[in-house]
Amino acid sequence: MEALSYRVLRNQPGRLEQSLGKQGLVLITKGGEPFALMVGLAEETLEDTVKLVAQVRAQQAVASMRAQARARGLDLLTDKQIRAEIEAARRAR
Repeated sequence: MEALSYRVLRNQPGRLEQSLGKQGLVLITKGGEPFALMVGLAEETLEDTVKLVAQVRAQQAVASMRAQARARGLDLLTDKQIRAEIEAARRAR
């Protein structure tokens, strides 16, 4: 996968088109840091691609929440403790 700076994207858009055509994915950097991932696609696959990207982002969010829970020791709670937390949250509403 090729990486292009945001400046190259702005000043030489043809280079982006060429890279996407060859590789299908281009990493865009800004200030030397990852900024965006551009995905080449065809009109007939647009809807499926958007759905897949949304699904991957949701999976990343769940993985992040699970990692945070593990870091806080919440993965060690018993079923009884979990039910107590749920009941306390419901009562607080």
